[in-house]
Amino acid sequence: MQDNVIEATPYFLEENRKQALGERRVGLGVMGLADLLIYCEKEYGSEEGNKLVDKIFETIAVTAYETSIELGKERGSFPFLQGQTEEETNRLRQAFINTGYMSSMPEHVRQGVLENGIRNSHLLTVAPTGKHVAPYICKNVA
Repeated sequence: MQDNVIEATPYFLEENRKQALGERRVGLGVMGLADLLIYCEKEYGSEEGNKLVDKIFETIAVTAYETSIELGKERGSFPFLQGQTEEETNRLRQAFINTGYMSSMPEHVRQGVLENGIRNSHLLTVAPTGKHVAPYICKNVA
C-alpha cells in the first residue's frame, strides 16, 4: 500500500519529511493505455477513444478518493487538513473540497471528505511515457 511507503521512506531533510507526512501524496496512474485503445479498436484521440479514456480515469479517480476517505476513517486525515479545533478542521475540509479538481468530484466524495476527512492530499498522476514503461515491455516480450 502506497500509504505505508510514506511512513517507511527515509527522508534526508526534516523539511521533506514534514511535507511528505503532512500531505501524504501518492501517485496512482495507468500503464498500457495505448494498448487498451488498440485492443478495443478505438483510435487514439477519437471521440470514442476519448470517451473510453475519460471513463477509465473517472473510475480510477472516484475509487481512489473513496478509498482514501475510508483510509482516513481508519488512520486519520492527512495532517495539513486537520486544524487545532473542530471548527478549523471543518473550514479546512470545506476549502479543500471547493478547490481545483475536488470541486468536480461527485457529491458523495465531497461529502465524505467533509464528514470523515481524507488520508491523502493528492492521489493521481500521469507519468511521462517511454522510459518508465520500457522495462515492463522488455520483461514481458522475452
